[in-house]
Amino acid sequence: MSMAPPTIRSGPLLFGMLVVAQVLGTSVWFAPGAAPEDLLERWKATSLTYTTLATQAGFVLGTLIFALSGLADSFRASHIFAISAVLASASTWPLLAATSEIQACFLRLATGACLAGVYPLGMKLVVSWFPDRSPQALAWLVGALVLGTASPFLLRAMGTSAHAERVLSGSCTGAILAALMVLAVGDGPHLRRAPALSWRGLKTVIANPDYRIALAGYLGHMAELYAFWALVPALARSIGLSSSLAVFAVIAMGTAGCLAGGTLAGKLGAAGVAKVALAISAGCGLAWPWVASSDSWCAMAILGLWGAAVVADSPQFSALASKACPPDAVGSGLTLQVSLGFALTMPAITILGWFEARHGPWVGLLLAVGPILGLLAMAINKPRG
Repeated sequence: MSMAPPTIRSGPLLFGMLVVAQVLGTSVWFAPGAAPEDLLERWKATSLTYTTLATQAGFVLGTLIFALSGLADSFRASHIFAISAVLASASTWPLLAATSEIQACFLRLATGACLAGVYPLGMKLVVSWFPDRSPQALAWLVGALVLGTASPFLLRAMGTSAHAERVLSGSCTGAILAALMVLAVGDGPHLRRAPALSWRGLKTVIANPDYRIALAGYLGHMAELYAFWALVPALARSIGLSSSLAVFAVIAMGTAGCLAGGTLAGKLGAAGVAKVALAISAGCGLAWPWVASSDSWCAMAILGLWGAAVVADSPQFSALASKACPPDAVGSGLTLQVSLGFALTMPAITILGWFEARHGPWVGLLLAVGPILGLLAMAINKPRG
């Protein structure tokens, strides 16, 4: 007598597995930052700038392919996630054998493309299981990812001599474990797959004004987010905080911001939380040129608040976008949103980094532009949710 494979039905356990799988699956994204000196010596490079941009470019390319082809909605999301996580692991391990920065950049480009099947599809899986609680569920998901982003700075602050072999083997193993966990969970019952490869579903998504409003707000948010994270070490140094622990604390505040936003979404709605976060983030940027030269405690408080608000709106925009998508096009809609947002991060990081090096704390005014434009887009058109 054959037995059906076990299924996971416990809500907290299932959700916990999805969150852990998302963090483990994307751990290869942040891994080089935990052992930069070791890897840079191998690659004969001076910084991780180009390999980081290559990862972002690969992610944008991969997400565009997923979104425009309809792949994100034509196959089981759990299968796409699992295959992508394994391939991301397979393209990360060879970094140890790379002997030049060019080789490392090609590998990072491949890893970024593979992660396009992990991050957006992970969000789709959460929505497929918890559609009525997507603002809260996605807040936990993104909050956990923020900790992953900040973790390299914590490792450095602890004085850990992180050897590349140990760091990369751990992250590669984590990505494979993520694939197994997602296969065990499977797809949720609340979303449908598209009947065939098609971009008609994406056309329907783009035609929805609620989706376009959520996308506009998200783009304003993304114009600031990764540039801010890249500038946190410089912003902290400008007020006398040069330790890696301070940088970790500022970025990790985003986890608290995401969780607080998820809680408030029950009262204010996803759109309300997104607007509040954008407003706070913009206010911190506008105040920074004057705060940075004032009392250090005040500057530290503003920087911590900024770190919390700058990412608190991210899961809420994803919740708004998923709500605006037909059930058989959620994957494509989320993937397109993420793709365009991450494409914006590359020029933002480059331009704002250049500006900060020449004009110091006045970069806060430019960082505020993105959330202000996002707020204007949402004020002119009011999304439902």
